[in-house]
Amino acid sequence: MARALMLVASSATDPNRIGEFGDWYALHIQELLQVEGILSATRWEASPHQLLPGPSGIEGRPFLALYEIECDDVEAVRDRIRDSSNDRTHSDLLELDPLPITLLFEHLGEWSP
Repeated sequence: MARALMLVASSATDPNRIGEFGDWYALHIQELLQVEGILSATRWEASPHQLLPGPSGIEGRPFLALYEIECDDVEAVRDRIRDSSNDRTHSDLLELDPLPITLLFEHLGEWSP
């Protein structure tokens, strides 16, 4: 069974409504967890304590959602996510210009001390 991570870096349209953005995102995550193959999700915010100087976040997007995927076909999960987009709740608080960055990474291995 293949394992993958989907990373979604995003920002809110209104910094004064971050709480509302978080409430909507929690609902959005619950909806995505209904997609077959998505096992779990976590949300993160860029830390001000970066290793290198520069802006926090991914290209100016301070919020990160990580989705753990386990499936026989990563491409099929990607297609299910894309095809079900209109079935999920959307919000004017999600910045769409620029679009969120969405990346899929397939598992290569694990190491431990």
